[in-house]
Amino acid sequence: MSPDFGGDPEQAERAVQKWSEGLREKAAQFTAMRQQIDAIRVTESSRSVAVTVNSEGVPIDVRFGEQSRSMTGAELSREFMAVLHRAQSKIADQVAEATRSTVGEQSSTGAVIDAYRKRFPQPPGPAANRLRLVPDPPPPSPPAAASRPQPDSAQPGPAQPHTGHDDGDFSDETFLR
Repeated sequence: MSPDFGGDPEQAERAVQKWSEGLREKAAQFTAMRQQIDAIRVTESSRSVAVTVNSEGVPIDVRFGEQSRSMTGAELSREFMAVLHRAQSKIADQVAEATRSTVGEQSSTGAVIDAYRKRFPQPPGPAANRLRLVPDPPPPSPPAAASRPQPDSAQPGPAQPHTGHDDGDFSDETFLR
């Protein structure tokens, strides 16, 4: 909303001061909101792992319990990722609380909260929270042995003269004789 400067210079000066004070107040509110968002930490845990994330969803602490020792790498990885996603999905609610407590219900805060909800969506229901035990995939099979030409069928092309320029490309030279 733009200020009403009117035709009176004194009224215009008061309007500019009021407008300036409003901008300073909003700036202070948004600074406080940013500080509260930056301070957000969410910790989630399971039977084997505890993960703490910051407001950007980055893990800042990971702790493995005794039960993690009996798990395969794949099981522990899946459990870690499930706990990580649960922690991240709670960030948006804490961001919403931080925005409400500092700047209130404003249209600009809705965009901030929506961005967090899109970035860190809620896990899909209680079934997603259960650890899905899937066997490790089999290791990749070794590549098939390349068929090697028989010595009598290998016919190298004629040797090309060396030009003196060494560009690292040896395609014009042969080292097989």
